[in-house]
Amino acid sequence: MKKTYYIIGVIALIYLTILVGKAVYINYQTDQRVKKLKTNLDTLETENQNLKNQIAYVQTESFKEKEARRKLGLVKPDEKVVILSGDTNQPRSSVAPVEGQEESKKSNYKLWWEYFTKDKSFKL
Repeated sequence: MKKTYYIIGVIALIYLTILVGKAVYINYQTDQRVKKLKTNLDTLETENQNLKNQIAYVQTESFKEKEARRKLGLVKPDEKVVILSGDTNQPRSSVAPVEGQEESKKSNYKLWWEYFTKDKSFKL
């Protein structure tokens, strides 16, 4: 009879150990998820604050004036405007094409090939 109670006690102890272990593991997983969500929340709050700052800046008069000048070309009444000829968005070439000579549309390697393989006669 004592042996039966002993076996039942050991089985109950093993069962309770498993239940407690499972509860501890679930608690650990929940804590990890909470930490991850808090980190995510901090990131989103920072991003939200940055967006609020950007909205506040966009609503200022200085931003509106800057954009009007940049996109619409508006100027103040007492300002002088300097207009540069040519397309300012394209890079400027340091070598101007010779008058009457068109710019070559050949690729660079073809130009080099022609340079080295062209028949050149030396005159003394």
